[in-house]
Amino acid sequence: MIEFPTVLDDLMMAQQPILKRTKEIFGYELLFRGKDALNANISDGEAATSQVLVNLCIGITKLESQLRKPFFINMTTELMLSDAFFPIDPDTVYIEILESQKLTPEFFTALEKWRSAGYRFALDDYQFDATYEALLPWVSIVKVDVLATHPEKYLKKITDLKARGLILLAEKVEDLAMFELCKKLGFDLFQGYFLQRPEIIKGKKIDSATHGAIELVNALQNKDVSIETITNLVGKNPKLSYQLLRILNSPVCGVPKTVVSIKEAVVFLGLVKLKKWALLITLTSSTNQPMALLKVLLTRGRCCQLLAESKKSNLTDSAFMVGLMSGIDAVFNVEKSVVLEQIALDKYSLAAIMTQSGELGAYLTQTLNCEEQNWGNIESMPATERTTLNRAFLDAMLWSDEVMKSIN
Repeated sequence: MIEFPTVLDDLMMAQQPILKRTKEIFGYELLFRGKDALNANISDGEAATSQVLVNLCIGITKLESQLRKPFFINMTTELMLSDAFFPIDPDTVYIEILESQKLTPEFFTALEKWRSAGYRFALDDYQFDATYEALLPWVSIVKVDVLATHPEKYLKKITDLKARGLILLAEKVEDLAMFELCKKLGFDLFQGYFLQRPEIIKGKKIDSATHGAIELVNALQNKDVSIETITNLVGKNPKLSYQLLRILNSPVCGVPKTVVSIKEAVVFLGLVKLKKWALLITLTSSTNQPMALLKVLLTRGRCCQLLAESKKSNLTDSAFMVGLMSGIDAVFNVEKSVVLEQIALDKYSLAAIMTQSGELGAYLTQTLNCEEQNWGNIESMPATERTTLNRAFLDAMLWSDEVMKSIN
């Protein structure tokens, strides 16, 4: 396994394990962390949840193996009533509903919609309030804060919950005595400082250019938008391209697949799911886009594509993606091998980027020779190939100029 460099030091989130009676790990609760590693400091619940989700699926961390376990995440009413959360694979997540949730008809309609899509729910901070019994038929797990709501006071209600087939989770278990008591009373799962404090997850945040993400969201509002239009929108933004490939390779998204082109990635993920991811990405996007580097990568991608077209190759889309992704390490300031291991590129594209091997690697080599003005290498080419390369690179520069104008 590749060692992650020290540059992967962004504060991503915190996680706290949820254990079985045997102290084996059942899953993890994911907790928002902003600039403060120890506290959530949440001012905007919707943005906080979105940031956790985007960091989870698009960021680069060491969480890959742990993501095979279920994870628990708090949901705001706004996100529950929206479509934005649906990109996440239902089998990987428990959605936590706060007991303070307002039980409106719209909320129960949303619950029905989500459950019909396969999602599971946990009722958080349950205090045995009769008002919230209406939620019990919808949830699989009931979380009881045993520090605030001592379980010995609610023996009959705990028995009733068990009789309904609900899984009981004791949270804020602070010592061995409480752990043993909760086991005796029939709790199934346990979470708290006695077992393990929240662990800070660091990595590399992958943000997005605000304009590119918003432009994609707007285009996806059109029900008749074509795959080609979306592919072009994604393709002119290296960060969005990377995010799309990262999503395809994320365990929590449930669609692991290697692809050979951006168009194939768009088709495989699907416009509906892509729209939902674009909404989440937009919520967490920033304007820190290195415009000069963006122009270089667009030129590379287009030149590789034009060279493939000149050979009447069937790898034109792959050639564009290879050129576009060839400098993604500079975009994120992370070692290339680390970045590329996280995404869903096919082995031939990866080899082309890493070692400039194969047909795709040859297109990239020629493009880089032109970009870096390696005149000796260019002059050693046959005259016809040299002419084709010069024309392709010039056309690619003109094309990237037009793209940059549209972005600015």
